[in-house]
Amino acid sequence: MVITVLGASGRTGRHVVRLLGRWGHTVRAGLRNRRRGESVAGLAAIPVVTDLTADPDELVDAFAGSDVVINCAGAADPDPAAVNLIDRDGAIAAIRAAERAGVPRFVQLSAMFADSPDQGDRLVRSILYAKQISDSMLSRSSLVWTVVRAATLTDEPGTGRIAAAGHLDAGRIPREDVAAVILGCLIEARTENRGFDVRSGDLPVAAALSTLD
Repeated sequence: MVITVLGASGRTGRHVVRLLGRWGHTVRAGLRNRRRGESVAGLAAIPVVTDLTADPDELVDAFAGSDVVINCAGAADPDPAAVNLIDRDGAIAAIRAAERAGVPRFVQLSAMFADSPDQGDRLVRSILYAKQISDSMLSRSSLVWTVVRAATLTDEPGTGRIAAAGHLDAGRIPREDVAAVILGCLIEARTENRGFDVRSGDLPVAAALSTLD
């Protein structure tokens, strides 16, 4: 498959790009600008500019020919204005561009509790609200969609074992395992047209995703 990964230069995005390449997919590493190309060097990916704040027509062109768009992009700055620009408006722009480009599938990395964002401090709530809006927009789109609501992300080595369900208690999960979940979503039909929570757990990724109901 031809897969475009948004936020490919980020800590989670790089894991996704690396894993997709290992599985033989043609990977387009979506970057905000060409200066970030060094961050995906050696990952067997094709760098493409996918600035979520720029002209939406440029996103359409970047997505053309993709079988899947995976959105791992997130604001580096937790300020609500930056979060709304990337996690809300930018994600919505990507969803609409994917529809216009005729992309069949869209997988979005979100955050646990984005479907019930009235919690945490002001900055946490602003992030969850932004993700809730773009997640909801994706669920109403014409795309075959998946929203992966990840627990607190860590940079620890992946264990390959997770818990996945419509709703879970708070927890943590290595970014490497989130990448494996995203790849699993491209294989497991039970992940289509639904959102779910994911955190570290006891089941192998494929087994956990196969239990979604």
